[in-house]
Amino acid sequence: MNDLVFAVKINAILEDGSEVNDVTGEIISDKRVYKLADDTVLTGTTKIKEIKFATFTVAAEILPYIMSKENE
Repeated sequence: MNDLVFAVKINAILEDGSEVNDVTGEIISDKRVYKLADDTVLTGTTKIKEIKFATFTVAAEILPYIMSKENE
């Protein structure tokens, strides 16, 4: 799969319990990557634990495929 943005304006709770807004979900090199507005990649303790809200930019039919990708 080519690199693509699959979700924008994500509001989420991170593994460390903090909340973030305006996150973008992308597929990069066949992995699911979440980035803050400043392009910081959310990994480790800043990995997304729960998505509270997101605007998806892809068809609902391919979301299960995207969510099955390894999270960076």
